[in-house]
Amino acid sequence: MKNILKITGILCLFAFGGCFANGFNLPVSSIIKPLPPMSGDIKYASTENGKPGFLDMSRQGSDSDKLSLKKGLLLSFLLPGAGEYYAGAKTRGQIFMGVEAAIWTGFIGYQVYGNWKEDDYKRIATAHADVNHDGKDDVFYDMIGFYSNRTEYNQFGRLFYPDRPYYADNDSYYWQWDSEARRLEYKRLKEDSKTALRNSTFMLGLALANRVVSAIDTYRTIKSANKKIKSITQLGEYHLEVSPKVFSDNPTVTVTLTRKF
Repeated sequence: MKNILKITGILCLFAFGGCFANGFNLPVSSIIKPLPPMSGDIKYASTENGKPGFLDMSRQGSDSDKLSLKKGLLLSFLLPGAGEYYAGAKTRGQIFMGVEAAIWTGFIGYQVYGNWKEDDYKRIATAHADVNHDGKDDVFYDMIGFYSNRTEYNQFGRLFYPDRPYYADNDSYYWQWDSEARRLEYKRLKEDSKTALRNSTFMLGLALANRVVSAIDTYRTIKSANKKIKSITQLGEYHLEVSPKVFSDNPTVTVTLTRKF
């Protein structure tokens, strides 16, 4: 009776050893001879609620899982918010993208408005001051808004500002406003155009600032994410060894769990 129980126990151990052999991809034939220790590496990490748990760590915590800081910064400079999306902070990414859209909408709006006003004041200058626009710079358009005609400018405008250009007595630089009201209207439109175009330049500055802020936010987000991945890796690896001894007077199975740091 004892021999029957012993044989039955050995057969159970065979089956137990066969399960471990299959689990660790060992040939089944190896169970008919003394088996070497079988092992498998298990990495360990904490779950989100702080409780420990075993995970599939075939890729978790490896260098390949870390976010690329260079890629994130490049995305932020190309399109603010794209770096946040890459780093997983989608809500902040949407905020930065919304700000970027508003900035470029403002830039286009100011540019269009400034150009409209420029067309308006040049049209008034042609109709009410007989201005020739060929080859004229912005200084010329400023001066015709301050002085009624070329003679007044050459006599009084350059008296206090001798560095200003002298306009020759020819048809190219001739102007004569037909009324003071028209001159003031021209001047107002000129100022409106200049202000709008200046604001469009300011919007470009905001676009640059948005990229800088987005890049800083992406940098901090990626650093934080990579730090969490690193902390998982630093928890170490758990090494499992199973050593069945089935051909002895006292068949045993030894299971050893060690941790690598």
